[in-house]
Amino acid sequence: MKKFLLGALGLLALTLAGCSSNALTTNKTSYHPTALTAVIKGDAKAKTVSYQINDGKKQHVKVNGGTYFFQVPAATKQQTVKLTAGSATKTVTVKRVTALGNYKKLAATYNQMAIASYLPTKVQKQMLTAQKTQAATKKKLAALAKTNPTAAAAAIQKEQAAAKQLQAKLVTAKKQAKDDLLPTTAKDGVQNLVNNQDVTVRGNVQDGKLMGLALIVPTKQMKTKSGQKKFGTTFALLGTTLKAKPKYVINKFEKVLKDAKKNSSSTTTKTIRSNGIRFNTGFSTDHLYIYMTK
Repeated sequence: MKKFLLGALGLLALTLAGCSSNALTTNKTSYHPTALTAVIKGDAKAKTVSYQINDGKKQHVKVNGGTYFFQVPAATKQQTVKLTAGSATKTVTVKRVTALGNYKKLAATYNQMAIASYLPTKVQKQMLTAQKTQAATKKKLAALAKTNPTAAAAAIQKEQAAAKQLQAKLVTAKKQAKDDLLPTTAKDGVQNLVNNQDVTVRGNVQDGKLMGLALIVPTKQMKTKSGQKKFGTTFALLGTTLKAKPKYVINKFEKVLKDAKKNSSSTTTKTIRSNGIRFNTGFSTDHLYIYMTK
């Protein structure tokens, strides 16, 4: 009898263990982020699945038709994710990825170029010339002041007047570019950094580092000249900010667009690489997506 009871208890324990295992599953045990996040999914015999990233705040996701999914933003360190559904538990890992760079610095670089894009080409050239010759001009004026103070004063006054005019033009350009600019600071997580009728720039920021970017464009806007121009400018500025080669990327991207037109139902992601930056392109029925990561 004792042997029978022990055997029955052992069988019951195995049965319960099997039920617990089936009550919560994940399609992988280790995930590598693609684009901005890693997508964790699986099956659960519960109404909700709760999860914690690195022992952080507990979050919840609904189970629909026995399946669930949630996203974990990419980070520079490996992350441990603990899942719970009823009494069942699972632990998975999300691998680390390389950041694109410091968010504040990249945002400052991008914004400077975005504002400059609203200046006439002639004024942009004047700015570049002034920046390149600034040190030489100061030295020249200092030398002139020793031999001809009157001429030096007149030259300085002229320089100041030109700088004042340029500053006024920059103020106007900044107002025109306000809907295109990245916020100077950003909280941690995946968020829309720019969002207007032509483009959305979405970013994943973690501990002050920019992990990835997504340029999202409505396909209907790509059929208009203004939409095409806005897309081209934003794409080129983001690529330049990340020190990729915009001309090379755009040429490759045009081929991707041609291939997509041949098969309009395709949503396959294609990768373009330039100077260590990966540009992954994808399509939905109404949007074009370009993800930028390292």
